[in-house]
Amino acid sequence: MTNMFTRFFTRSESKPKTIRVLAVEGGGVRGIVTGQILGRLEAALGGRLRDHFDLMAGTSSGGISVLALATDSLTDAYELSTIFNVRSKDVFRRAPNPVRLPPLISGPRYLAAGFLEVARDILGDGWLSDCQIPTLVTSYLIEEGRLKLFGSINEDFDDDYRLTDVARATTAAPAFFPPANIVSREGKSLWGIDGGVYANSPILQAITEARRRFGRDCLIELVSVGPGDPPLTVKPGPAQQWGGISWLKPAFDIHVLALSEQTHAFVREQMPTVNLHRLEVDWNMLPKAQKPTAGLDDYRPRNLARLHDGSLRWLDNNDAKIKAVRNALLQAALT
Repeated sequence: MTNMFTRFFTRSESKPKTIRVLAVEGGGVRGIVTGQILGRLEAALGGRLRDHFDLMAGTSSGGISVLALATDSLTDAYELSTIFNVRSKDVFRRAPNPVRLPPLISGPRYLAAGFLEVARDILGDGWLSDCQIPTLVTSYLIEEGRLKLFGSINEDFDDDYRLTDVARATTAAPAFFPPANIVSREGKSLWGIDGGVYANSPILQAITEARRRFGRDCLIELVSVGPGDPPLTVKPGPAQQWGGISWLKPAFDIHVLALSEQTHAFVREQMPTVNLHRLEVDWNMLPKAQKPTAGLDDYRPRNLARLHDGSLRWLDNNDAKIKAVRNALLQAALT
């Protein structure tokens, strides 16, 4: 009797849907690396990369990447690597500094015009609403003192901006570019800086958005793509004499790297419904003479070549990892 009661009156539990999420970090010219990784993953999956995800998120150069992937801006994902390689010199167009003031007090290092020219060539005149899948891009709003998530359903529904303006807002790195003033289709004005100051690796934001859109009980296959960071070291001798200005850049770089590492560790250890796949180059595999610099704006040909060649070597040595991500995504599509 008990078995019959259980059979007819106990509600069966359906298996939660598995959501496929892509998150792409920032990194300036190191977008060459993330472009190579995304291109290799797309080739392994077949078809357009966006067709294998339910949601994409990006910060800074990663924000440009997901905007291009979510629209019809690219022939294939490999094109991202080519763009960062060939057009970096156009993006980083020096601002005038006639009296040769030190960089920390001379104003932004680069003009916004160079970036906007390249962004328009990539993204055209489209709007955020033209994205073919849900796409999240980060920026920090300096007047409001909060993180802005372009494309989030938690934001106002009148938040439709030009793709180039969203790209400008997510990449306006302090000291490199001036803050971005952008205006929505309906006339709403915002002042934003690079989302990397808050969430260079936007995986927590992507997870939260996925749960808002697809339900809190959804399972998530999360692919987090980054360029990889060389160890951030400081020579103790000179550092003995450093003051606040000298420590400013290394301290900020260490903060960004630490936040990314802690965020990934938190997701792995504390979110059992999220299956995290981390794809980033391990630069320690290369001899010192072949390693690229950590500079976001180091577009010297030698450094660009090292980024390109090093990422290819890592991909060739980690083909099994790419295949494992491919298999997980294809399996998730069946649920």
